[in-house]
Amino acid sequence: MFPLYDKSAPRLKPPYVTLALIFINVLVFIFVFFSGNFEEIIFQYGTIPSQILEGERLFTLFTSIFLHAGILHLVGNMWFLWIFGDNIEYNLGKIKFLIFYLAVGIFASLFHVFGAPAAQAGIPAIGASGAISGVLGSYVILYPKNRIRAFIIIFFHPILFWVPAYLYVGAWFFYQLAYIGQPTSIAYLAHIGGFISGIILILLLRRKGIRGVPLRHVRR
Repeated sequence: MFPLYDKSAPRLKPPYVTLALIFINVLVFIFVFFSGNFEEIIFQYGTIPSQILEGERLFTLFTSIFLHAGILHLVGNMWFLWIFGDNIEYNLGKIKFLIFYLAVGIFASLFHVFGAPAAQAGIPAIGASGAISGVLGSYVILYPKNRIRAFIIIFFHPILFWVPAYLYVGAWFFYQLAYIGQPTSIAYLAHIGGFISGIILILLLRRKGIRGVPLRHVRR
């Protein structure tokens, strides 16, 4: 199921932090892609579990959040951030949302570091997926009944439908769990760690009196 937009209440102001994060990720990708040193930069600024466990290059827990392996990796992550991030920013406010996003991204990286199989110990992990998984975890806590417009393709035909957020995000999470222990180049443990840390942090940081969320996604 790929999300197209969510149906929300009227917006009050643009989600400046969400937009800034998307802009920074795109800018970093363009720079890295055209630098001519793509692989070198990935190994220098990606999170390598064996190094982190030795107490080395801890800064990569942060820098890896803004690196992506390709255009599809980038677009997929930024699309999810665009759809779900503004809702969390609206509830937390700009500063708290930025802190939340970076924190769940780092927690996701640590979850991968401590759980990565030996075969991945020397491979750099990159991407905003862990942080965005935290956004999804917080979204399902704050707005479980929001409706998500999504589609699937069956026999080359797209099928559009509405699904409650708790079902959409729940299905996404169980998909991540299904890949635990499977040989893959995707850091599913980072997704799981980000999701769990997002739930915990949003319970601590949320503004309980806020019910509405911006309506940017009804027509897009």
